[in-house]
Amino acid sequence: MTSLMTRTPDTPPPPREGDGVPRMLRPFVDFVARIPSRLETKLLAGFLVVSVLMLALGIIGLLVVNRMDSQLDRLATLQQQSDNAHEMLYTITAQSHFRTMALLTGEQVWTDKIANAKATFTSLVDDTEAIAVGDHEGLFDELRGIDARYAVAGARVEELQASDDIDGALRVHIGSEHEISHELEDLLNEFIDGTEQMVATEIGSFGGDRRFLTIALAAFSVMSLAGAAVLGAVISWTVIRPVHKIDHALDTLASGDFTARVDVPNRDEFGKLSQNVNRASEQLETLYGRLETVNRDLQAQVDEQVAMLERTSALRRYLSPQIADSIVAGRRGLTESRRAELSIAFVDIRGFTALSEQSEPEEMAATLNHFLTRMTDIVFRYDGTLDKYIGDALMVFFNDPLPQPDHAERAVRMALDMQRELVDLRAQLTAAALVDVTAGAGISTGYVTVGNFGSPSRMEYTVMGNHVNLASRLADEAGPGEILIAERTLALLPGGLVVATPAGHLDLKGVQRPIAVYRVAAPSVVAGG
Repeated sequence: MTSLMTRTPDTPPPPREGDGVPRMLRPFVDFVARIPSRLETKLLAGFLVVSVLMLALGIIGLLVVNRMDSQLDRLATLQQQSDNAHEMLYTITAQSHFRTMALLTGEQVWTDKIANAKATFTSLVDDTEAIAVGDHEGLFDELRGIDARYAVAGARVEELQASDDIDGALRVHIGSEHEISHELEDLLNEFIDGTEQMVATEIGSFGGDRRFLTIALAAFSVMSLAGAAVLGAVISWTVIRPVHKIDHALDTLASGDFTARVDVPNRDEFGKLSQNVNRASEQLETLYGRLETVNRDLQAQVDEQVAMLERTSALRRYLSPQIADSIVAGRRGLTESRRAELSIAFVDIRGFTALSEQSEPEEMAATLNHFLTRMTDIVFRYDGTLDKYIGDALMVFFNDPLPQPDHAERAVRMALDMQRELVDLRAQLTAAALVDVTAGAGISTGYVTVGNFGSPSRMEYTVMGNHVNLASRLADEAGPGEILIAERTLALLPGGLVVATPAGHLDLKGVQRPIAVYRVAAPSVVAGG
């Protein structure tokens, strides 16, 4: 990283020759310079004149913009009106198609689509009436009236379909409902034609107005800007001439020569300014010396912070965020094994074995990584410590290395979110004609040993104990979409979080006594089921 401040002494630039005032402006500049008044008075008078010119220009521009903006708003409204009408026309056509599919297939989804299309049509009628441009008296009431008859005819078709009279339903659909839809389509087509004519008329009017207003604005702008430019140049040069010497002195200071001094004959504001420049140059050399010392110290701190960020970024690729942050921060405890009450969760994703048999290795790896990424995002959402991936399974624990009084609740909420996420992921795989992927989750809470385990060349921060084995066995026992938890975990959950159903006392491999197990689900899922 480059230094935050560098000082590069150069050869001071030579003094400038002449005052640089353009020859055509010199008489006017001399006249203004000889006016017996303070500098701020001259500047204020010039600014006031320029301000009046700019204000006039702004007013003209505002009038032009308001005119064009009004026309653009009307065009936008007309376009929205046309778009809404086309969308209404589409919903009418779609209803006929959906009705035909409903009668042919008998599937409820087509009837639901008809209801959605009707609701969309009603909403579009209301929205279009609210923004309608032009004379459309009675049009929207007529649309609602025809739509009401359309709905009555549709209801009659649905009654006949519900009584299994498909032929009768088809006759009513073709003889009544379909004919009414044509009435709506004809009325909407007339509305669309009228709207498009208004759009064409408005565009023509906008083009003529724009040409006139553009010419008028351009002419006034040229005159205003020319006058302001001449006045500004005259006043500016009355200031620039005494500034030249000060500017040269500042260039010298900027090059690193802090011995530069300014000597001007002015006894006005510029005389005081030259004194301030001289005092500033006396202080700069001392300040630069101090700043270089501060800069070196600050650069070292920045380099250390960047290195820490790079180490944290590298660790996060292989460790949970909590462990990576603890290592970088140098917190104690990560190298010590200890007993602690944790909640351990195993999530066993099933179906990837079958997927590996029908997919290319690259496809299998990409799909598994996608699944594990989504599951890992949920783990980190609840600040869980991701212990490891075990093939297509995950091991997660809570309440270490960061204390979490609600560790059991976090574990259960994580498992519930994972099951909900798997519904969407399973739909994606099913749509791709792959396999059905499910997951079983097991959660146990209790005292385990947590710390670094392994050899001097390869250590792993993990947990060991009966509750780790119990959580793993519960995940093995859990059916597709099930979450099994131990009795201790259930006791730590707040009321109303889940609905728990006893799953019996299970004799689990590696566990010496029968364990009371509960099957849990979110209350909304139970109510919906």
